[in-house]
Amino acid sequence: MKPTMNLKLIFTATIFLLTIVLPAAAQDESPARPKLKPAAEKQKAEASPKEAAPQDSDAELRAAIQASRGSEQEFVENLESYLKKYPHSQHRAELEREFYKISSKLRDRSRMIVYATKLVEANLNDVDMLMTLISLLRERRAEGDLPKALSYSNQLVEEFENIFARGRPGRISVAQWDDRKARGFASVYLIRGRVQADLNNTEKAAADLQKSYKLSRFSEAAMVLAEIAEKRKANDEAIDYYAQAFVLSFEEKDGAERDEIRRRLGRLYTAKRGSEGGLGDLLLKAYDTRLKEQSERLAKIETPNINAGLSDPFQFRLTKLDGSTIRLGDHRGKVIVINFWATWCGPCRIEAPLFEQTIAKYKEDKDVIFLALSTDEDRAQVAPFIKEQKYKLPVAYADYIDELFGVSSIPTTIIFDHQGNVSYRQAGFAQGEDFVALLSAKIEAAKKK
Repeated sequence: MKPTMNLKLIFTATIFLLTIVLPAAAQDESPARPKLKPAAEKQKAEASPKEAAPQDSDAELRAAIQASRGSEQEFVENLESYLKKYPHSQHRAELEREFYKISSKLRDRSRMIVYATKLVEANLNDVDMLMTLISLLRERRAEGDLPKALSYSNQLVEEFENIFARGRPGRISVAQWDDRKARGFASVYLIRGRVQADLNNTEKAAADLQKSYKLSRFSEAAMVLAEIAEKRKANDEAIDYYAQAFVLSFEEKDGAERDEIRRRLGRLYTAKRGSEGGLGDLLLKAYDTRLKEQSERLAKIETPNINAGLSDPFQFRLTKLDGSTIRLGDHRGKVIVINFWATWCGPCRIEAPLFEQTIAKYKEDKDVIFLALSTDEDRAQVAPFIKEQKYKLPVAYADYIDELFGVSSIPTTIIFDHQGNVSYRQAGFAQGEDFVALLSAKIEAAKKK
């Protein structure tokens, strides 16, 4: 019996496909259904009149969908037959992506590989699909699968090289960029190293895995390096790698198999020492080393949270550009106007001069305090940016107060009244509004509370 799909999935898939294939002039009561963009123009242009394949038949496509009668398996098979008849269908790309999703739900690995391959060939920049395809080929291991997986692994490394060659986004620090780059390359070298190991290319596997492990610690890399060392009879090296893999496995949800690592480690250690005496000390040492590495890594990529554990915004300390700090609590009882912004935010550049105008309007009013809080992860960019733009804003760093208030878009403006309550909040820059007049009105309203 062919597997049947969940009724919700039937409805979703059928409605999706029906809406994309019905032309605007279709004889139904729905006046405007979305249509797919025309595709396959290149193939049609290249085909001679004698070779041209028949074009789409929306009636046949609808019939193929309806004939599936709720069976995911028949849904795929019917639509595959449709594409064989209409190979240059303008709906091919959408249908093939849908086939992949359904095959994944059905756990039909062979079909998943067929359509993952098509999707990858259509878009080599899709690194997620590349990784999925490599994993599927490694799992199936039919004739020729592993060489294909290696070829795709090489492509994956090239794609990561292209991604990081584009340069660092302005919103993250150099340290954060270097960390993401290291972890990204560690991942792809690990993937390729595993494939090389599957192919028994031991030296190439070890080279990739060692590069991966040097860039970032993954339990799977440590485990495979231990396996390679064990094959070389380098048991001390294997024990060390297994110990590290065991410790690392606690950090990763999908890390290497901890129980299997423990079994192998115990067997090798006992074979060398006669018992497991001292193994606990070895694991504790590996744990302490890893803890130190993690602490050093986080110190480089994360700004220390000087407000950790605080939930009262008026207890927060905010760091100014000169390194000194201020507290919101120092201004309790006054109207406080906070503007969250960042150097990489385009709308913030429009809003900043208007915020300055509002500040100038209230310069004689000692009852109103203004703060421009930078949410930049790369703090090194803030002072030069302020100087370049010639801003006279009262700038400080957000120091996690933006997280306390759930600021998810910038610019965001928040006004506190005399009682310390949020009197007004505006997310995003309101185009078409008189910013100075609007903000002034909200400040006046807060002063009356």
